[in-house]
Amino acid sequence: MDLVSNSRAWKLGAAVALWMVFMVSVTLRAAGTDSYHEREERLALPNRSLNLKCAIPKTPRLPAFLILFASGDGGMHGVSKAIYKHMAEQGYYVAAFSSSEALKPVKSSGKFMTFPELEADIAALMREGKRLLGLPESTPTVASGVSRGASMVVFAAGLPSLQPGVRGAMAIALTRESDYVSPPAQAGRGMAIKLDKKGGVLLYPALERLGSIPVAVIQSTHDKYVPSAESRRLMGPDTPTRRLYEVEAGNHSFGGGQDKMLRDVDEALNWIAAAIDTLRAK
Repeated sequence: MDLVSNSRAWKLGAAVALWMVFMVSVTLRAAGTDSYHEREERLALPNRSLNLKCAIPKTPRLPAFLILFASGDGGMHGVSKAIYKHMAEQGYYVAAFSSSEALKPVKSSGKFMTFPELEADIAALMREGKRLLGLPESTPTVASGVSRGASMVVFAAGLPSLQPGVRGAMAIALTRESDYVSPPAQAGRGMAIKLDKKGGVLLYPALERLGSIPVAVIQSTHDKYVPSAESRRLMGPDTPTRRLYEVEAGNHSFGGGQDKMLRDVDEALNWIAAAIDTLRAK
């Protein structure tokens, strides 16, 4: 074969190889997006309105439960978007909202949310999430969120009226204290509600309010707010209902460690699912 023929054969082979790589990448992208479909609706809650984005898996995991997911300050972007998409692709029913959108009326009015207001809105989100996902009202809820959204996790799973329906909690990049939420009056706080110097509710002591609900905290080793070593000190050793997952990562958004963080999300949800299964079997 002459040089011209060799050159043509090489170019043809390269073109075929590139086309095969392209087709594989298209197939992989399609498989990822084809594992679930979405419904989005703007809801009028008792104290605000916001968009609820729901991922409906085509092959649901069992036992079925609702994951109510609250984003960080950046909304449904960045690490929050990655976690939402990952959970949806893994076959979970997810109802997600933006914490920044939820807090707009609070920031504009300058009036902090009260516990009763928070309770009413979260109850509505749990109910509407199940409706949009086509789940029975009796379906258990796992509260989940990132950063400011992780504050919602601690509050939602700690409210006595919601606890019968909340069977697990996963707080990712949990901060030290909350803001934009007024604590209950002194007489109604109990031992687990402690405040910082500015009157914010300290979130790690508030985990005690969750009682026997399984709680997973996923924290970066270099989180600028609460590094995982500090989370360990505040939480103490793991127990049958409390687990800390420490992710070697560069910042609050799990820079350089996002893959490990997502694997820990999987492990935490498997652990919570097992607890839900055990409770159902009783």
